Amino acid sequence: MKLFFVAAIAAFASFVLIMTSDLAGREFDVAAQAAASLSLNPLHVLLEKKVAAMSIEEKIGQMIMVAIPGTTLASTTVTWLKAHHIGGVILLGNNVRTKAQVIQLIKDFQHNARAPDDPMLFIAVDQEGGRVSRFLFLDELTSQQDITNADQAFAVARARGKELKEMGVNINFSPVLDVDSSSHDFISRRAFKGDAKEVASLGTAMLRGYHEAGIIGTIKHFPGHGGTKVDSHKFLPIVSRGEQDLVSALLPFRAAIQKNAPMVMIGHIKVPEIDPAYPASISPNAIGILRNEMGYRGVVITDDLGMGAITKSYTVSDAAVRSIQAD
Repeated sequence: MKLFFVAAIAAFASFVLIMTSDLAGREFDVAAQAAASLSLNPLHVLLEKKVAAMSIEEKIGQMIMVAIPGTTLASTTVTWLKAHHIGGVILLGNNVRTKAQVIQLIKDFQHNARAPDDPMLFIAVDQEGGRVSRFLFLDELTSQQDITNADQAFAVARARGKELKEMGVNINFSPVLDVDSSSHDFISRRAFKGDAKEVASLGTAMLRGYHEAGIIGTIKHFPGHGGTKVDSHKFLPIVSRGEQDLVSALLPFRAAIQKNAPMVMIGHIKVPEIDPAYPASISPNAIGILRNEMGYRGVVITDDLGMGAITKSYTVSDAAVRSIQAD
């Protein structure tokens, strides 16, 4: 079984509430005010008690998201997922054949692959639109490159989110908030066009659209892939940024966090000005910017721990441990 992502357990209960509380029907930009009342929500109390009663093994399992083989759910996979109390599954290209098949696979996950007392599984997908679209059978496939204003960004995300939710997906690893600095950038064909302020505007609008559709949107790839040709699926990108460049790269993430982004994906990218030793995904300095400087209290999740940017220098288990220690 392939370990894919690791999320911060500190926000586990509040993360679940994103999908189950009365916040789901409220305006995204007032979610922080509504969150103040969650302590009175019986479901919130129940979830806090559930987390408190979990064993260490159960908590670790709930922090892990994995990729599984095939287009159907094998009995051996069911046994493994239940035994380790795995919290989430990401659907990749090898899991997808048809819409009906994916819907059935997701149903099988939720009905068969959780231990009796475990929460619902998080079912995630990379459905960015354009070249990164796992579900080519959806109606809404607009690339971020082709989104030109906030109204369009909102409408695209809401339409896409509704389609995903109908299938049983509850997390979309979108939008990409990397600032595209050149057509030669690794991330260029997946990013919004425009400067950091435009990226911030379009990205926060997409988050609102996903939220209205009942989907957890994810801003990525903090602290930004802009300025590098290196593909982190193969090698570790290293980008040196002066003060103004760093401010620009972080601006869209800062704006989205101020609008209560529910989830942040940390990229496998080294910025020496942030941390000369480690990629952001396992860097206490990078996570410190999120938690301390930006005040982010939501869920942090790494990019794929099986990517070359990590595996050429670390074992997956070592990287997983380091990512948790960084938070």
